Amino acid sequence: MEQVTARHIAPQPRGKFAAPGFESLVRVFESQIEQGLHAGAQICVRRGTELLCDWWGGIADTRTRRPVTCSTPFMVYSATKALTAIMIHMLADRGALDLDAPVAHYWPAFARNGKEKVTIAHVLLHQSGIPGKATLGEVASWLVPGLPEHRVSRMCPIHRPGEKAIYHPFTGGFVLGELIRRATGISPASFARKKILEPLGMHDSFPGLPLSRQAQASCIYTSDPEQASAARLFSLPLYRRLFLPAASLNTTAWDLCTFYSALAQGGTLGTMRLISSRQLEEATQLCYDGPDGDTGRWIKRSLGFSLGGYSQFPDKNLYIYGRASTIATFGHSGQGGCAIGWADPPSGLSFAFVCNGFLDMEGAHRRFEALADEVWQALAR
Repeated sequence: MEQVTARHIAPQPRGKFAAPGFESLVRVFESQIEQGLHAGAQICVRRGTELLCDWWGGIADTRTRRPVTCSTPFMVYSATKALTAIMIHMLADRGALDLDAPVAHYWPAFARNGKEKVTIAHVLLHQSGIPGKATLGEVASWLVPGLPEHRVSRMCPIHRPGEKAIYHPFTGGFVLGELIRRATGISPASFARKKILEPLGMHDSFPGLPLSRQAQASCIYTSDPEQASAARLFSLPLYRRLFLPAASLNTTAWDLCTFYSALAQGGTLGTMRLISSRQLEEATQLCYDGPDGDTGRWIKRSLGFSLGGYSQFPDKNLYIYGRASTIATFGHSGQGGCAIGWADPPSGLSFAFVCNGFLDMEGAHRRFEALADEVWQALAR
């Protein structure tokens, strides 16, 4: 593989940059905005600490025509789950949590209604049996500190732990967040800021977007009517300022790529070690290879990440991390394809894309694949 001329990570402010050979990636990025897949977006790609592409474009607010800048925060929904998973693995690395231990060992109230055998690993794998639904009562509870965790502790599982894997949009995050709180004595948002965001220099990332920054953030849009409620909910200032450990990091492509850059390099970025290479290997190994118990789509998951090298669709070859990805590629995406981050340790690649438009699942996967394929092809030239 040829060496690609690149620029080392530089502090902001900065200009748009694409290394030689990555012009086609920029063309695809720009074409997606022109096609109306989303109003605005950012993308960042690195190999090791070398910058290969840092680009942004389009509109953050279609009413005011405010443009996207390099520092515009985007709501990344379930791409947040990767951050929360790494926080759990950091605590396991320290010996503060045992991933094979029951959640109830650390949080006795969680054992209610037949959940005494649910382990932390089950939660990370979406196998705890409490997927839950975003009902009006559930959503209202998010505004009351401690109430979502209380509600989760009282839930009845719909299957035995480990029997199935059904995606947990929010509930698993509340469980993991409470474990972080009990292991550290501080909130998951505070732990994220102190142990990940600040040390990695992720200055435009917010676990819950402060009211004072919301005017600078991207708005949220959808072309899929089924996702309209999700777009409306987190467009409300009171909800956007919340940190849901499963769903509400606000960040930039630059910052999200910084996070994955550390993971692509064995848990380190420069002199800062985020997590041991041993624990990171545990976090990213294949642990579930089978159908989603709700949708029936095939999934491959580690303890906190979705893995690459396959298509979730039985009749279509769509690879969200690109067709050249493998089982060693890991990451997480967000609602309607609004965000994705991934790392590929064998190549040293880290990739992040954020945008402000939801698509249906197939459309989201096609958007991701088109961008990722251009990255892999640029490296292979």
